[in-house]
Amino acid sequence: MKKAMLYFVINFILFIVPFKVLAHGANEHTSEKTVNYWGYGFIASLVVLIVFVALFILTRRKINSISLKRKKDRDKHQLISKRSTIYKWISIIFLLITVFLAVMANVNTEDEITFRHFHGLGYTSDGEELYVPAHDGLRVYKDGIWTIPTEGEKHDYMGFSMFKGGFYSSGHPAPNSNLANPLGIIKSTDKGKTIEKLDLYGEVDFHGMTVGYETQEIYVFNPMENSRMDQPGFYYSTDKTKTWHKSELKGTQGQALALAAHPTKEGVVAVATDQGVFLSNDHGNNFEKLPVSDSVSAVSFDHQNYLLVATKSNGVKLIRINLATNDVNEINIPNLDDDAIAYVKQNPVKENEFVVATNRKDIYFTHDGGQTWEKSVDDGVAVTH
Repeated sequence: MKKAMLYFVINFILFIVPFKVLAHGANEHTSEKTVNYWGYGFIASLVVLIVFVALFILTRRKINSISLKRKKDRDKHQLISKRSTIYKWISIIFLLITVFLAVMANVNTEDEITFRHFHGLGYTSDGEELYVPAHDGLRVYKDGIWTIPTEGEKHDYMGFSMFKGGFYSSGHPAPNSNLANPLGIIKSTDKGKTIEKLDLYGEVDFHGMTVGYETQEIYVFNPMENSRMDQPGFYYSTDKTKTWHKSELKGTQGQALALAAHPTKEGVVAVATDQGVFLSNDHGNNFEKLPVSDSVSAVSFDHQNYLLVATKSNGVKLIRINLATNDVNEINIPNLDDDAIAYVKQNPVKENEFVVATNRKDIYFTHDGGQTWEKSVDDGVAVTH
């Protein structure tokens, strides 16, 4: 009976605790701090609980085996009874502590979504989901809630670019993945569940890469000579990496910081530098400077033939340039003192919805063209609304 009780307690505790707390690699989407305090605390408390439950059961058995006929045995019975009572109350206390730590571990491992880094932003074609590569796989935002896809490996996606049917990316494979490092250029049409290796697999990691949302034209800043590109430089492909062409980059000034491909117009690409933003209509061979002279931290085409440009030299600003007239309008943004916008995107379906990600790992949404903003990620931790 006592042995059955011991098994019941142990199995009850193990049942209510998520397996992720005990499993190796369970902290894929929790912070290191959270796992150390709650997960490890739970395991330590569980061990103590098991020890004292076992001691309690052993002392109860010993008590039942002692004869009360002799005074010596009665004294021994009383002493062991006191120990049994102490073990019982310690067991109860640690049962409560273990349950509390189990609940806290469950809350943190299941509910808290964290972002180690941002490597891009992108909406699905229906405008319902936003994808963010966060160093250890994707984070998905839908209906006000952040989740982590359960299928697919947690790759470190770099140069991440959504297109109408999925995403293109470069980067590095997840730990324990069988894929080569670096990934070269890959493509996924099932939200990262599977990936297709396109080119330069195992050769190059492209940090600077952009893809046209509908055209699927690919532009990359190539950092090194490789089997497909005979020297570093700016390259583009119009046939999904089957052929590459080197652009001349005439007309640009300064150090390149960001780039963006037009969603629907072939050959149209923008390059942002520390001296402004430049637009090309011939696949990056010739550029024209647009009316922005500040250092640019992020650039993106919207879906109405405007260019979204984030600047940081004279305060953080988000402006929208009409590419037909070169008129410039400033979009109201949250107070981002001592920060900068790293990525900006417009929802392809909802014209007034924009999202920005900052260097400090904050993400903000606006649904009314910038009149109001809502913080959805704060210092790398998803905010629950």
